Amino acid sequence: MRTSLCNRMATELLVKADLILHLQHNWPLTAAVLVLLLYIPVVLVSGTFFTNQGNITRKNEPTRYWRWVALSLGLLLASLVVLFGSYILSRK
Repeated sequence: MRTSLCNRMATELLVKADLILHLQHNWPLTAAVLVLLLYIPVVLVSGTFFTNQGNITRKNEPTRYWRWVALSLGLLLASLVVLFGSYILSRK
């Protein structure tokens, strides 16, 4: 019983180490995911989407604002799928 628990804990540590190593090797995509994960809540709370084309406010331009939010969420989802999909495929 104790050996089984130790083996399981060792396996979990190796999986975590593999994931961290994978994230380090794919650091540009990891950085993009982190930026989007931090930026989207700021946008939703503030009601202003900051772009290089100017600020888009939820109050003045709700359609454009929600379109930018939806596109950012889609980009975040696609990035997460690629990042963790490549991790899962590299483990096999």
